[in-house]
Amino acid sequence: MYVPAHFAPPEGAALAFMRVHPFVMLVAIDDGLPSISHVPVQVLDEGQRLRFHLARANPQAALLAREVAATAVFHGPHAYVSPRWYAAPNVPTWNYAAVHVRGPVRALDAAATTSAVAALSREYEGPAGLGEFEHSAPYAALLKGIVGFELEVASCTAKFKLSQNRSAADRAGVVAALAEDPRSEAREVAALMQATSPPGQ
Repeated sequence: MYVPAHFAPPEGAALAFMRVHPFVMLVAIDDGLPSISHVPVQVLDEGQRLRFHLARANPQAALLAREVAATAVFHGPHAYVSPRWYAAPNVPTWNYAAVHVRGPVRALDAAATTSAVAALSREYEGPAGLGEFEHSAPYAALLKGIVGFELEVASCTAKFKLSQNRSAADRAGVVAALAEDPRSEAREVAALMQATSPPGQ
């Protein structure tokens, strides 16, 4: 991912972003072609590991079981930016944030997969997870249909393209317009712009 210096996020922002946007596009290469799945991940050890699972029938599961490398793409909010919002004439653009994490992947054994699924359930369902169902025969049968994986993070590239290359007046105009947009995603971009404003703006 091409990241000009002015679009690099502040320290710690990439990890926080990954935790807020844990549904990733997972990409691995199979015989020269991209193999892609869309999965929720658990961000562990301050962003050094990702855990996730795939359906056993998913062809990517067999590919990742061969311990290939993969890239997890964390997507954030994005929005069109009109040049009419700037203080001076310019061209339209698009503001967005994304994080790419790459590293080797290994398959988890059945016990680790069960633990990972339970942890994911507790993260979204609360401390009780799925309750007694987690100890039932149907639940155990369903677990046999998935494979757990862990990606060890070897590299992390983050890009927050949020008008940092524009003047303070231009940024203020973009934030004001996006904050009034009826689409929640546009308003999220405005909030992210405010949270990551360059010093003095």
